Amino acid sequence: MKDVVIHSEVELVEKLQSILDPKVFRLVSLEPKHGKGRGDIEFDVHYAGHTANFIAECKLRATVEHLAELQKKGKGAPHPLLVTVRLTESLATQCRERGISCLDLNGRIWISAPGLLIERHVPNLSIRYRLAEPEIRFFSPKSTRLARVLLDQRDRIWRQTDLAALTGLSQGLVSRLLNHAASQGWVAGKRGDWKLKAFDALLDAWAQQDDWRKRTTIRQYSTLEPDFRVIAQRLVEGLPGELVFTQWFAASLRYPYTTPPALSVYRRQFPSAEDLKRLDLREVANGGKLWILAPRDEGVFQAVHQVNGFPSVCDAQIYLDLIHAGLRGDDQAKALREWEGFCRT
Repeated sequence: MKDVVIHSEVELVEKLQSILDPKVFRLVSLEPKHGKGRGDIEFDVHYAGHTANFIAECKLRATVEHLAELQKKGKGAPHPLLVTVRLTESLATQCRERGISCLDLNGRIWISAPGLLIERHVPNLSIRYRLAEPEIRFFSPKSTRLARVLLDQRDRIWRQTDLAALTGLSQGLVSRLLNHAASQGWVAGKRGDWKLKAFDALLDAWAQQDDWRKRTTIRQYSTLEPDFRVIAQRLVEGLPGELVFTQWFAASLRYPYTTPPALSVYRRQFPSAEDLKRLDLREVANGGKLWILAPRDEGVFQAVHQVNGFPSVCDAQIYLDLIHAGLRGDDQAKALREWEGFCRT
């Protein structure tokens, strides 16, 4: 795939004109940049026998503030439209919720007007348009330490230095992550008073990016003991090193909904042969009652809570670990999230 770097809003407008389908988008006028009360491009959209007039606001880096400005302009003709290089899924969702039409250079289109709806997301597999600076990977395994802490203490007001100390991330990285989160509308504030603003939007954005099987290595073990609490207690007492429970067992401690099909626990290393013999465990290819998960990043050991005597990952982590795990994990995850105590300690 070829990368094409967009350096300015002028380049954005030029590239937009070259990629839009002229049978659907007919240019009416190209406004001078920052024309008073106007956007950058005016065009008509013809689709399925309907026509609507739009004024496009072209922004290199779209933010939630831009959405608020466009929403104030209302839904009358000409209709406001946000154009950018790459829309995040979170901002695209907020555009739809606010009724704001949007499109980007990478194949995402959501155009809405009376009698007219165009919704497409077909990325170009040969060309990717991007900005010059590196993209913020807010949901990389290491960076999610910040999201995890914010979601776990959803009502707390944070100093940036406290977030850096708690997550083990550098001050510079925390600053960049918070600024990105603010641009998406997830948080608001400044160095001394950051606060989570959109809990559900942040959790949904993380869930969409997350793949727990890629961020963990899993080994399964069988045992003759039928009681998961007994197995869990044996692990707490008999396995050296830090461990923390997740998935069905951890969810059942917080908000019981289904019978746990397996006992899942994070640990930095897998048990040794001596550990297995002492605990009467046997490694199996599948169907094991015990799943031990070695994480790619140690952030899962942060924001840990003691629940009924067992160390458990935070509610947001339980939810993420369950939603694509199968074995009715999605049902348990949904019930946990809808519980009034979710992410409230």
